Amino acid sequence: MNLTTLYKTVRYLMSERPLPLEKPTVLQFPVIDICNSQCQMCRIWENKKSDDLTPEQLRHGLRNPLFSEVTAIGLNGGEPTLRKDLGALTSVLFEELPKLQSISLISNAYKYEEVIARITDVGEVVKKHNGVLDVMVSLDGYGEVHDKVRGKPGNFERAQHVVNFAQSSPLVNNVRIGCTIIKENVYGLSDLFEFCQAKGLYIKYRLGIPHQRLYTQNLLDPYALNAAEKYHIAEFLEGLIKHYEPNESQRFFYRSLIDQIISGASRKAGCDWQHRGATITSKGELLYCAVQSKALGNITTQDSERLYFGNEDHLKSIIKNHCDSCNHDYVGIPPKKQHTKQFVLQVAKKLRAENLLKSIYQRWASSAARQNKHFSRKLNTLRQLREHTRDWPGNSQNIRVLICGWYGTETLGDKGILGGVIQALREYLGDIDVVLVSLFPYVSEMTRRQMNDLNGVHIVKPEQGVQLAAKANLVVFGGGPLMAINETADMLAIFETAKKAEVKTLIAGCGVGPLGANWHNETIGLILKTSDARIFRDELSRDIASNLGIETQADLVAEDPAFTWLQTQNRIDVERQKTETNKVLLLGLRDFPYETYAKHLNKAQCLEAKHKYETAVIDALNSLVAKFPDLTIRPLPMCTNHYGDDDRWFYRRLFRNQTTIKPHLDLSLLGAELTPVEYCTAFKQSTASLTMRFHSVVFSLGLGTPTVAIDYTLRKGKVHALADRFGVPARSLDELDASFIVREISNLLEKPNNQATNFKPTFTKAMAAALHSLNFPERIESEIEQ
Repeated sequence: MNLTTLYKTVRYLMSERPLPLEKPTVLQFPVIDICNSQCQMCRIWENKKSDDLTPEQLRHGLRNPLFSEVTAIGLNGGEPTLRKDLGALTSVLFEELPKLQSISLISNAYKYEEVIARITDVGEVVKKHNGVLDVMVSLDGYGEVHDKVRGKPGNFERAQHVVNFAQSSPLVNNVRIGCTIIKENVYGLSDLFEFCQAKGLYIKYRLGIPHQRLYTQNLLDPYALNAAEKYHIAEFLEGLIKHYEPNESQRFFYRSLIDQIISGASRKAGCDWQHRGATITSKGELLYCAVQSKALGNITTQDSERLYFGNEDHLKSIIKNHCDSCNHDYVGIPPKKQHTKQFVLQVAKKLRAENLLKSIYQRWASSAARQNKHFSRKLNTLRQLREHTRDWPGNSQNIRVLICGWYGTETLGDKGILGGVIQALREYLGDIDVVLVSLFPYVSEMTRRQMNDLNGVHIVKPEQGVQLAAKANLVVFGGGPLMAINETADMLAIFETAKKAEVKTLIAGCGVGPLGANWHNETIGLILKTSDARIFRDELSRDIASNLGIETQADLVAEDPAFTWLQTQNRIDVERQKTETNKVLLLGLRDFPYETYAKHLNKAQCLEAKHKYETAVIDALNSLVAKFPDLTIRPLPMCTNHYGDDDRWFYRRLFRNQTTIKPHLDLSLLGAELTPVEYCTAFKQSTASLTMRFHSVVFSLGLGTPTVAIDYTLRKGKVHALADRFGVPARSLDELDASFIVREISNLLEKPNNQATNFKPTFTKAMAAALHSLNFPERIESEIEQ
């Protein structure tokens, strides 16, 4: 970082946003206005003629002092390689722009021989001037998905020629894939990602938007995403942030885009075209950004510097009226806080101290004193909300029930729990008005659309839950574990508000633990003490509650509430895909959450255990497909959101480059999130399962699929207790080996047996007993008949 760059960085850090207008350092240059694709999200291909400026006209226009600071140019179109003089245009750019360093060329790669020739022309010029050439190939899906988006059969296969050339060419410094997300390809994003991983290609995703330069400002259909599609995109981008994207600026753009998609938030990502970017069209028109800017004039006949700085009011109008809602993948200087973070990371990287800096930050962020202070502040803020009550949504005369828990981060298991809790409540109380408190309501909104059990349920944020608690007749902590996380503050505030208003409170089917910091444990104890009745999901949880000082003699113990919901699903007949010659092994695995369940081990030991586990699974599956040549392996994601660590990313990584297993893999469950009923069908159609998540064991038992369990709680928690109760073969993750998996799964594939044959859920009876103790009247027989 030289002094000039350092000075600019500090100036940007100190300046208010939007930043003051300056000479452009980056240009977008769509060199042609026709295209040989027929993309769904673009209408340039409808043009039959392009009135393009010549290299000499370009030379004349670029001699204006406005362009003296340009360092980077993007060549696009239309399809830029349709211009046979693309090399000559590139020569002019380098000859007339003294600070130009890099050229980025984007192509659809359809006429691959011509594209390769144009890349070569441009590359030779760039190399001559010691510049950098970046080639981006547009791929909007894998195989036929891409061809459908682009309107050209065979486009994907043709593009491989260009990709292979660019990857091997000494003229190309960097090869990337660019994917535009529209309705057509939403559920094919991961397939394309895996293709890029296999090819060693970096991929960048952008959201398709109405775009005046592409003549689509009035086009709606390709961009008309429904709620499920938006949810899928957001969770996929979350996965990119966590598992893939190396660039802090791009990660921040994805984060900004997610917030825009999910909550309609204003754009936070920076954009160079707000203050130091410009666009030159194929006709020589000068614009600010290509998405919203009018043509300011023409660089070949007018003073570009006067046009650029003289139309600043137009730019301010764009910033005021359009930038907050813009989803375009332009990036630039971010807000001050993020820019400071990026600057510090950049300096640390230069000093080779990036890992040290991150380690220091993590220690500071996770320090007990800071965590305790943050927790206390949050709890006090929530407690103050109880003075500002809200009216209960709806106006029926039914009993009002507010359900809280870890909803908004729900896994498939949590959905089963919620279904079981509501089913048991309705069994005793009849029709009820339910408000569900959700940490992240957009996740629970997805659940509500998937489950008939949730028809009529109102979903609110925790803050609203605190304000509504006093208006409820019953407040329920609905299943899941009472565990040592900061969100226990939300639950305590809700329970305290209910208690103060003399509203009955119930712990319904919960576990207790894992425990953690003292303030977390104290909060768990307070929630338990504040409850008027308690139903634990196992004896271990009741014992832990007792150790926290809770009087538990009158407390009830039943199984996990998900069993109750699964009992209703098990009554549904399903045509099983398994036969004597077609065995299906379902996987209910996850990444090893060692930060929660292996705190007694150092990181090196945790990573060793994780590697040993994954190696054992792969070795076992290789042995099983050799032993059972007809075996189908179906990975099922129990969690499909990033809050619970989306299992789809784990499976894709686990099976990457596994050539022996690949022909046996059925990855159909790793695409769009399915409904709980559809996942239940997958369990019921399987011969056996290899499970790890607690509720994958529950679902297997509840749906009659024999299972073998991997205990990721390392013999200390719920998986171990559940496996022991039902005689499920289980092995602690740190002691796992392939031979155990092969032996036990082979036994189940050869002689399947229902491990819960005589089991009947008791949670509904426990719920009835608890509600009776709280003096709630049981619905009368005539109501049941109605």
